[in-house]
Amino acid sequence: MRDTADDDTKQEGAGRKASRHGRHEAPKGRAAHRARPKKAPAAQGQEGAKKGRKKGAGPMAPVTGGYSAMRKVRQASKEHSNARNELKKAEAALNEDKKTLDHRIDIARSYDAIVAEQTKERTDAERAVKAADERLAELQKEHDKLADDLAKMKAEHAEAIQPYQNVMESTKGRADDTAKLLAEAKKNAKAAQSDAADAQARREQRISAANKAYDNAQARLRKLTSDFETLKPDADAGAIARMEQEIAAEKAHLESTKADIPTVTQEAQKNVDAAQRHLWNQQQALEAAEKAAEEAREEAKKRKAEYDKCYQAFQTEEATLDNDVVQREMAMRDANKDKDAAKARIEAAQKLLDEAQDIHDTPEVTRKLAESVNEQQRLVDLQKRAVSDLARSEKQLRTSTRKQRITFVALIILVAAVILLVIWFLTH
Repeated sequence: MRDTADDDTKQEGAGRKASRHGRHEAPKGRAAHRARPKKAPAAQGQEGAKKGRKKGAGPMAPVTGGYSAMRKVRQASKEHSNARNELKKAEAALNEDKKTLDHRIDIARSYDAIVAEQTKERTDAERAVKAADERLAELQKEHDKLADDLAKMKAEHAEAIQPYQNVMESTKGRADDTAKLLAEAKKNAKAAQSDAADAQARREQRISAANKAYDNAQARLRKLTSDFETLKPDADAGAIARMEQEIAAEKAHLESTKADIPTVTQEAQKNVDAAQRHLWNQQQALEAAEKAAEEAREEAKKRKAEYDKCYQAFQTEEATLDNDVVQREMAMRDANKDKDAAKARIEAAQKLLDEAQDIHDTPEVTRKLAESVNEQQRLVDLQKRAVSDLARSEKQLRTSTRKQRITFVALIILVAAVILLVIWFLTH
């Protein structure tokens, strides 16, 4: 039986393959085999039960009979499931072949209309391809000219803007130089101001020191004179002479310090005047540097504004022309898309024409496919009846063996319970 079923399967698969390629033959074997009457599992179960009862005087009769009944129910369920699966496969193959057959019939009926319609579609698409090619050639020519004009414009603008750039860079360099000179002038002016303040402080310090020296000399002279008048009545001639010499020396020192005051004042004032003149000169230099830096900064700003204005004007012109180039590129992309779409239309139309011509030239394939579909439909109907019979037989078998199967399951449960009780008693 197994070898016969395998052969039938191969024959049925060959029949389906032939139906998909137009060389259809009525499948034989499996469907016919499935349609053959089978002995109902319920009848087999009833016969087994009768045999069991005839034999069954033994104590193991409920066990063997129940086990046999469960096996038969399981086998009947498996046969029913397999039959349903085979029916599904046969129906799927039948539906596929029906679709193919309906499609071939529709194409054959509408052959003239399809040829006329798809020929017109192909012709229109070919015209669209030609128009797209012409449009592409025109756009490419315009694109190349605009791109060449843009390159020339950029070169002319680069040459025209170079003088503006040179002047801008030159004035910026001068502005940077004057800014550095201004920073140096500020530094020098600050140093000169500090020197002037130091000169004034030193003048006051020297004049104060000269006056203090004169005051100290006067104080010492007064003290020496007072001491001389006090010691004169009692002093000897040598002491008096020494005191007179000291007083004379102190008087000379007093005159010297007195004479130093105008000298020191004059010298200190000269230093202050020199520091003031230096400060004034540095301030004048700072003012000149500030003016020069401001003028250079304004000039650089002006020249940069001229450069920016010219640069922006050139950029606007270049952007306008560049936008024209981009528009041509976008139009070329659109033309290419239209061309590809037209080619796809040509391919689709040609595919439909080839299919229609093939179906029109091979009516025998359609006829064989129709015969195959009819045969498959007959076998599917037989298989449906077989599945219905198997389902009914399975139900009858389950009903007729219900008591035996319940008894068998109850015995199994009872035996398991006894074993568990024995184990429990042995372990406690």
